[in-house]
Amino acid sequence: MFNGKRDSDGTRIKDLLTELRSLALQNPGDPQLRSHLSRGLFSALTNVTEGDERGERDRILQELRDLAGQHPEDDVVRSNLSRALFNTLNVAHLADDLGGRDAALQELRSLSAENPQDETVQEHLAKALFNSINYAKADDDRAGRDALLEELRGVHEGAGDQPATRLRLAKALFNCVSHAVDEGDLGRARELAGELRSLGSHHADDSEVRDRLSKALATLLHATCMSEDPEGADGLLAELREMAGANPEQLVLRESLAMGLSDTLQLMGEQGDPDRRAGLLNELRDLATDHPDAEGIRARLASGIANELSMAAHQN
Repeated sequence: MFNGKRDSDGTRIKDLLTELRSLALQNPGDPQLRSHLSRGLFSALTNVTEGDERGERDRILQELRDLAGQHPEDDVVRSNLSRALFNTLNVAHLADDLGGRDAALQELRSLSAENPQDETVQEHLAKALFNSINYAKADDDRAGRDALLEELRGVHEGAGDQPATRLRLAKALFNCVSHAVDEGDLGRARELAGELRSLGSHHADDSEVRDRLSKALATLLHATCMSEDPEGADGLLAELREMAGANPEQLVLRESLAMGLSDTLQLMGEQGDPDRRAGLLNELRDLATDHPDAEGIRARLASGIANELSMAAHQN
């Protein structure tokens, strides 16, 4: 049940959409009006999210489909259709409508296949696949998740390595590193981190990929430190140091480094070289001093100090 304001807003949206439709129908050869109508349809669709309004959502989406079908050359209409399908996938997931969610993804796939050069369509398919990977993880569908990741790789490659699809691939690889760590599969985590490392090496100026790589390395380092075979931990820490040193403007790299330093201190324990432990703690102190407002770095410093204090008390 909607309050008066929401009901009033909904009526106004419908009235404005009716007016926009009328303008477009009276001038069927005007591409600008058609483009504005497609934008208006998408905006109206985003306003309809409640389950009991699904019929209205379906009608608006079908109108947008029809408009795109009647004007396959109009990239603005096609763009708004791809946005609407992505929106529909997310709404269907929240409504636990798995059939509707899968249908929206399949329709995006078809739209992508029919328009392989349309960057906006490819971007929305990549975003939909990224979300679907997370949905598959939540459903404990490992095979489905891996198949979707492979599909996302193909979309990225087919789109000609566009920044938008590259970002979704980098995010998905980082998430899948975390998934593999959660599942106790360090071999898989290392493999995926290696793929993300390779992506970063081919795009050294892409800070978004670098961001996800540093997080993946920190996650992998943590898992390595906590494992029965911590071999490779020092190499990961060195890689994090190098990344942070080469990109001083990127705070997230220092946060990842702080996580790595803290985990390494914990791994060393009482039997570790006291001088090296002191050096790592001082490195954490320097990071915290350089970034006094960074809560994550501050928390890692506190963790390192607490560990050292605990060991000092135990030794006494």
